[in-house]
Amino acid sequence: MSSEMGEIHRTGRDINDVIVHVGGQAESVFSSLAEPARLSIQKKADELAAQYLDSNPNPDYYDCVNIVTEGVLTAGNEIKASCGSWGESVDAALGAGVGTPAAKIACKRITMH
Repeated sequence: MSSEMGEIHRTGRDINDVIVHVGGQAESVFSSLAEPARLSIQKKADELAAQYLDSNPNPDYYDCVNIVTEGVLTAGNEIKASCGSWGESVDAALGAGVGTPAAKIACKRITMH
């Protein structure tokens, strides 16, 4: 029984390591984007966070991050179109998960008074 528990904890730790690693990659991809692309993604995340705040007077940071991240991904083509020549790099960046760092910034703004 104790070896099963060790296996569960190890698996949980592995999953957390993957999440941290992927999160770090997304952060570095986001910060390395050309400014017009980064600003377009952040602008969309800020709009979505404002909409979230309108419908949630007591915003939850983590809930906001999940909703805004999903919204940024959904709006990928719209963001890509607004970036002109940077569109392809935005597309690749969204695939790398940059919606999450943008969502974290936007949600921090609305949940930290």
